[in-house]
Amino acid sequence: MQTGIFISIKPPYCKLIKSQEKVNEFRSKIPKLPVNHFWIYESAPSSSLKYCAIVGTPVHFPDKVKEVGYGDQSFNEGNSKYTYAYPILQLYELTEAIPLKILKEMYQFSPPQGFAYCGRYPKLDIYLKNHAQWREVF
Repeated sequence: MQTGIFISIKPPYCKLIKSQEKVNEFRSKIPKLPVNHFWIYESAPSSSLKYCAIVGTPVHFPDKVKEVGYGDQSFNEGNSKYTYAYPILQLYELTEAIPLKILKEMYQFSPPQGFAYCGRYPKLDIYLKNHAQWREVF
């Protein structure tokens, strides 16, 4: 059974993902269970939950990714601290980003350092899946 996780990404990297200049999300650790989507919290100064990325099966270094985007060459050459690369297949953006203040007050959400399973924030996960308004970026 596949599920999702919450991750934090800095704004410059979110911008690169949105413009498809970054096509893989690199991670040093991955969940024990397979995941097919990331709920993306954009860190300061935005400090809000903004995106959902549909992801493929992670590539584990020394396996290689196709070199088409930011960080791909560094990953393939082993010059990265990351050992996993999740291909970003689709990206959706919330029509209204959810600020950290609301995330904390309504869902007791804390931005994850690495990742957090959706089960940690079940009400937020349900809201994002069933009630939030999304627009397709790609």
